[in-house]
Amino acid sequence: MTQSVNEEVAIVAVFDPNMISKWPYKMRWNGRYFTFNKVDLEHPVWEGKTLHHIFSVCDGPTFFRLNLDTRSLSWTLEETSDGLAS
Repeated sequence: MTQSVNEEVAIVAVFDPNMISKWPYKMRWNGRYFTFNKVDLEHPVWEGKTLHHIFSVCDGPTFFRLNLDTRSLSWTLEETSDGLAS
């Protein structure tokens, strides 16, 4: 089941040495930690003058859609899914 969340979360991100590639590695949400083992998709989205990087990641059984706001450098968990139909 997919659930809309839209909450700010704490993320540990990994960057390559040239600061070109980046991806979320670990997230703290609702007092729990999730370590991502796969980045399924990353794409940029412009909202006015602000660039957002949208990531689809999973920790195994659960998928998460994360939004990195490059203006504020804040991360938002937009939605989560357990992969089951509602």
